[in-house]
Amino acid sequence: MSTVHSKTHRVGRSFVVLGVLLFVLTGCGAAGVAQSSLVTSSETDDTTEATATDDAGEPAVEATGCPATPAEMPAGVVSAEIADVDGDGENDTEWYSEASSPFIYGITTASGATHTLTDDLAGPGAHSGWTAALHNGVVVTVLDDGRSASLHAFVDCEYVTPIGVDGRPYSFDMQNLRGNGTGVGCLEVEGGLELNGLQVAEKHGDTYALMATGITVSENGLSAMNGYTAVSGSVPEDDSRVTAAQTSSCANAAVVSTSGQ
Repeated sequence: MSTVHSKTHRVGRSFVVLGVLLFVLTGCGAAGVAQSSLVTSSETDDTTEATATDDAGEPAVEATGCPATPAEMPAGVVSAEIADVDGDGENDTEWYSEASSPFIYGITTASGATHTLTDDLAGPGAHSGWTAALHNGVVVTVLDDGRSASLHAFVDCEYVTPIGVDGRPYSFDMQNLRGNGTGVGCLEVEGGLELNGLQVAEKHGDTYALMATGITVSENGLSAMNGYTAVSGSVPEDDSRVTAAQTSSCANAAVVSTSGQ
């Protein structure tokens, strides 16, 4: 993850933020951006057409989801049901295809739209990915190959790439290869979920220091930047948080993976 942090809160031996992150998370709520159309009544006379309105007196909006596309989810791929990403109230489907090189991750919505990401990660093992809506409504997808992870945003029925403060596509370090992190997770905050970069480092033999950095993805999905950082020291080696901070996941969002072969 990016090395720019705003401020650090040390919380002694109790890693409050990461503890909440790993043990108290609830489901990812569906948000997304809905496509809409006006709902109108039939003509009331030769010259007047009435328009349906909601309780606030505004024109009523029907959520229709992303427009259907010619592309479809390939047969035989690894897939999983995910929460609604296009605002039509229907659960959607994520999938991973390793039928080609590079691999392809995709989302197929209930409305019949299929949108894909090319997985440019070079790791030789299994690749995995998940999609979830954050507290500000932006839907993000994270792909990883066990060594690094890439960040993507699904906005207005298309994928865009968030850019970090260094002017490059925002990415995560999964094995501390650049000293920036070991995992990706989500923290429950007011209004939903917040994306977090995680880092675990050995300290004093069999205990570890853990760090979580909040990441803000703009509502248009075009930028991502680091915020607060919370640190806990002297976490026992057998603490489940140590293992969890070396993976990529988001609350109960489904994760799909390639075979690794």
